[in-house]
Formats: sequence, structure tokens, C-alpha cells
Amino acid sequence: MNSPNLTPRTAPTLEQVYLVERDAGLLCRILGLYAARGVDVLHVDYAYAAQQFMRLQVSVAGTFEETEEVVRVLVDKASTFVGVLAASDQPAAQRRAA
Repeated sequence: MNSPNLTPRTAPTLEQVYLVERDAGLLCRILGLYAARGVDVLHVDYAYAAQQFMRLQVSVAGTFEETEEVVRVLVDKASTFVGVLAASDQPAAQRRAA
């Protein structure tokens, strides 16, 4: 089955990484920010960084400069949530080059 809405892997993406306390409600609040702004989330991944903490990585389509600004604002907003220890964003190509 083919899905016409799949974004090619060659499309520019932005990635945000959060270090958060293990809390499903907090994950939902962070992802809800993206949904509320209409940002196209391509991929979400999380892993346990320690017993009480997890790393959340969100990849979004970043083809327009406007998207970059919206994502930067979302990262700033999410970093104010209780339970978010750290938040950062960067273009995926930049991360791979580092």
C-alpha cells in the first residue's frame, strides 16, 4: 500500500532533542505543541537516558524558514514545562556533519 503523504527522506528536516523526566503526560504536552501549530512531524523517537529520565527526539519537515522559526519557538516554550531538563534544535544535516 502506498501512502501519498510520505515525505521523501531527502527532504530537509529539523530535529529537536529534549531531556525530560519519565512522564507520558509531559510527552503528550510537548507533542501537542507541534499539533497545535500545525507542524508536520516526520518522526518521533524516545529512549530512556536513565532510570528517571528519557530523551525525546522529534524530526519535522523544515523546508521553509518560517518552519525553522516556529520550531525554535516550540523548543523555547517546551523548555519551560516542569520536567523538561534540556531542549535543543538543529537542522538534521548539521547534526550529521558534526
